[in-house]
Amino acid sequence: MAHQSHKPTDTDRRYEELSVLYEIARAVSFSSDLEKSLSDVLEILQRDLGMNRGTITVLNPATTELQIEVASGLSSREMRRGVYRVGEGITGRVVESGEPMVIPQVGKEPMFLDRTGSRKDINKDDISFICVPIKVGSRAIGALSVDRLFDRAVSLEEDVRLLTIISSIIAQAVRHMQMLEEEKARLISENVRLKGELKEKYSFENIIGSSNKMHQVYTMIDQVAKTPTTVLIRGESGTGKELVAHAIHYNSTRAAGPLIKVSLAALPETLLESELFGHERGAFTGALGRKAGGSRRQTVGQSFWTRSATSPCPSR
Repeated sequence: MAHQSHKPTDTDRRYEELSVLYEIARAVSFSSDLEKSLSDVLEILQRDLGMNRGTITVLNPATTELQIEVASGLSSREMRRGVYRVGEGITGRVVESGEPMVIPQVGKEPMFLDRTGSRKDINKDDISFICVPIKVGSRAIGALSVDRLFDRAVSLEEDVRLLTIISSIIAQAVRHMQMLEEEKARLISENVRLKGELKEKYSFENIIGSSNKMHQVYTMIDQVAKTPTTVLIRGESGTGKELVAHAIHYNSTRAAGPLIKVSLAALPETLLESELFGHERGAFTGALGRKAGGSRRQTVGQSFWTRSATSPCPSR
């Protein structure tokens, strides 16, 4: 009895598509590295569907050019050559129109530029090219393209439908990453602004006083702020010891670190000594390990101890 080859049915195709979509969703969802996720997507398309030379091209808003971001089966040199203007070639037209394009045989299509040169040693009449837009909302931000071996029995329309779904998954991942980058940039900008406000608030100009003695204080603040030395600030309650400590910190090289305040009135004598000078294991009840003193922790930030009345307040 002759063996009959199994012809894939619509059910087989749907199962294959669902399996691929599941793998792609996992690749995109479980990685914070967008470039690796996109590379995994192209690898899945090649491995499971025979879609070769998969390419994800992204619109660079600075240059308004389309550049290859991730590609499968292309060398870095070939990727660098794959630069298009919007409206140029198949990829450029797909991004411009926001509509997919299918070229059954690229050798017979003059618009197909093959700028990467990755198909120069291949019979182009044997290759079908599918390109779909990657859209955020109604705006195309790039394109997903693949090669298929030309086969009249293969439904390229089905491939277009599947790739359109995959491009929407990619678009969501790209947009999510863009939002994270925008939020990161906003937080960095906000942090810089707040630090600038703090530095301005605690600058020398905001300490009131124009006497010779105050000018000496300003000079000392300027000198010690540039060094890691320990500073002892003394004075009556309300004379501005804490203001001077802030001015030292926010004009120092450690201004980016925290200014840690500890009330001496709230600390027992042994704990105060531990905070200032550190302790060895077993030095007192509860000393379970060796602890460095404040002067050894200056890389973290400056510490500031204050106490009411006429007690001195060391500033580190």
